[in-house]
Amino acid sequence: MNKLGFYRDNSKNLFVQDLNVNALATKYGTPLFIYDAALIENIFLKIQNAVKNVDGKIFYAIKANDNLGIIKFITSLGAGADVVSVGELKKCLKVGMKPEKIIFSGVGKDREEIEFAIKKRIKQLNVESREELLDVIEIAEKFKKNIRIALRVNLDIKAKTHAKISTGDEYSKFGISSKEILKVCNFTKKSNYVTLHGLAIHIGSQIFDYSLFYKTYYELEKLANNLNKNGFNIKSLDLGGGFGVDYEKYNFHKFSELKKITEKIFHNKKYEICFEPGRSLIADSGILVTKVIRTKNSRRKSFLIVDAGMNNLIRPTLYNAFHRIEPIKLNNIRKNKVVDVVGPICETGDFFALDRKLQEMLKNELIAIMSTGAYGTVMSSNYNSRKNAKEILIYKGKDYIIKKEISFNESIKSQIIPSF
Repeated sequence: MNKLGFYRDNSKNLFVQDLNVNALATKYGTPLFIYDAALIENIFLKIQNAVKNVDGKIFYAIKANDNLGIIKFITSLGAGADVVSVGELKKCLKVGMKPEKIIFSGVGKDREEIEFAIKKRIKQLNVESREELLDVIEIAEKFKKNIRIALRVNLDIKAKTHAKISTGDEYSKFGISSKEILKVCNFTKKSNYVTLHGLAIHIGSQIFDYSLFYKTYYELEKLANNLNKNGFNIKSLDLGGGFGVDYEKYNFHKFSELKKITEKIFHNKKYEICFEPGRSLIADSGILVTKVIRTKNSRRKSFLIVDAGMNNLIRPTLYNAFHRIEPIKLNNIRKNKVVDVVGPICETGDFFALDRKLQEMLKNELIAIMSTGAYGTVMSSNYNSRKNAKEILIYKGKDYIIKKEISFNESIKSQIIPSF
């Protein structure tokens, strides 16, 4: 199936691959995140196909879901990683990813993180400011270690997306203004250990207007050409990610527009092309299964109170994000009812849906919050001293508990994370 969660058999139960979600919830308890490895692979191959004619390389943006099992599986597909902290970098190394397949991005890398990345000889550091570059030069000189860098450029492109995930204009904290990039490039000549290898860009997340990607890629390639005419040797263009996911419909991306744009701009060009998909690769692969603790009816509202909370999935209250919600078992006899789906946390903002029309649900029944593969557990907390949701990966019809955290001194056991 080319979607996560589908109903089958006469009982109309929700399944992931060939596994009954109700049975999985009984086995592991709720709240429970379930990820479909087959769907992750399906989407990965679609992105790979879209960029193959420009020899594009995929570096999974770890911040979307940093579960070790997820990272290990995506690594097994051939992806590298885009990390934004030393913790994410260590997770990639822990599951066996080679340092030369890791790009370290982020506006706030501290000196210890830069030092660690340099010593591990990662593929590339994406530098976001002149000040950061000076730190990188100093650290590389101190340890006499070579490091390749890319300068993240801010082309002052305003993405049509939520303000909190728009990163491409000059009012954001990200990147170096294109008007200052030549001056910053010249600083790289001060070191024998720092090599200016590329340029990087990322204008934001949840972008559906692909003309913005065309404009961004075109301008970045033009800038790289101009720098090379000025005596630099830009070999790599890191194009970031940001491809939109439709949370409201089963509308899986075909990436046909990405294919057209990249081939038009970069076909037969000399640059190594890097892409950093995160949400678009992983979001639709996950569901959050939660149990109805009780129903509540007031004079003005009806509520489904469930055992998951905003500590498990904060997107609805943080971004006013929409997630589809499905009953684990369809019942055609019951009528639909308008309800607020809320959690147990002592905050009015603890909700998953407001005024949502759903099949009437009863106490102890289960629902699935859809498309929670990205920015679910990775943004979770223990607010109200609540425990973390369990996470399982469905791989080749089998269910595996997978860990979000693991001691860096602990070996990864096959029963926790399967060998892919």
